[in-house]
Amino acid sequence: MKAVPSRGAALVALMLLASCPAALAQEEAPAVVREDPGAAAERVRQAGETARQAAATTASPDAAAEDGATAEQGPMPYEIVRSLQFLQDQVARGNGAAIRVQSRLLRRYGPTFAESAPETWQDPRNRRAAALFVLSGGPPQVLRKIIELTGPEGEDQLLLEGALAYVENRSAEAIAKLSGIDLATGESALVAQVELALAQLQQESDPETALARLKRVMLAAPGTLLEEAALRMGVMLAETTGEPAAADRFARQYFERYSRSAYAGNFRARFASVYAERPAGMEEATVAAIVDATFTIPPEQQLSIFLAVGRRALVTGNHRLAAMTAGRVLAFPALTREDRVRATLYEIAATLTERDFVEVRATLEAIDPALLHPADQKLRTAAVKLLDQMRQPLLAGALPAETDGGDVGDLPAADMLARGEALLEAMRGDTKGINP
Repeated sequence: MKAVPSRGAALVALMLLASCPAALAQEEAPAVVREDPGAAAERVRQAGETARQAAATTASPDAAAEDGATAEQGPMPYEIVRSLQFLQDQVARGNGAAIRVQSRLLRRYGPTFAESAPETWQDPRNRRAAALFVLSGGPPQVLRKIIELTGPEGEDQLLLEGALAYVENRSAEAIAKLSGIDLATGESALVAQVELALAQLQQESDPETALARLKRVMLAAPGTLLEEAALRMGVMLAETTGEPAAADRFARQYFERYSRSAYAGNFRARFASVYAERPAGMEEATVAAIVDATFTIPPEQQLSIFLAVGRRALVTGNHRLAAMTAGRVLAFPALTREDRVRATLYEIAATLTERDFVEVRATLEAIDPALLHPADQKLRTAAVKLLDQMRQPLLAGALPAETDGGDVGDLPAADMLARGEALLEAMRGDTKGINP
């Protein structure tokens, strides 16, 4: 497949812009380089116009003949991958339509890659592009065909065979081959993609090495979907390897740069899980870290995170963190009725054994179950049952002799607390695994 590079790039741009021109015009500059939104939209519009003109010329047999081209000419593989990377960066910036366009690009050009003439792959840029194309979701048969046609050697062989092993879930082989590539030099996009793939493969077996690779991705590919993925994974790995300060830094950077990413919802859920499980005794520092990491995102997203942390902390037994995060939610202005009810429930459940019985019972009964997620309805029911139990004698065999079957109000404080903890544990068991 032979093509004029400039025209090939224009044709790829045309396909993308024609697929969803309005959405792609929403492009924003990467966080590291600020650009006026109007200028960005104008730049994309001009690129689309140039591409349309190029397509019109190519579509005309006479014009094609004048340029020495044919109607069959198309973009080179490395040009297609550049367009794919552009789309991926759009996804990181919150352009949901870019995901659909990316999917169409992968479907359209997968067969083109597989059917390309052998001489296409003599260009090292095209060989690297093929690996990136498949690592980004392209069909693996592309790499099998190239390996068969070219018989690659050296680092080309490691890259092509390693990428193929990665997408075919042959993890050990993928690690062995991709690790053999010299990543100290080379095109930054390729280096970042390979480092990210290796980090994903090694995150369980060697989390320290995986985290070091993610840090290199962040340096090599700022403002891209690769950095977005590295930050998203880096928070979890930094926490796992005992680097909470690094986890805090990565989380803050993620929310500052990628809060509108198509994957931001997934990250918020993981973030809540990590911070809810920080050790007891660090509750104040944990809340402060959440506030610091999330202060740039919209209030409704902050609320969602605090509620998720509160509920998970309640389920895992960190009642102080659950109460603190619920209290934080209740201090937000302009709460919806549903958010206020959830936060009230979590705060009550976390401090149940410390409160006045009458006050707590009245508060719980005032909560409309219809405003709660089904799992939280169970939580409310369990809390009410716990209050009732706290007014009854201890279970047979657990009653101290000096109480002689008396009211729980006569129990020592330690026994009361132990009973409350036991019943809260039963409540957690009833709702565990459900995270609304």
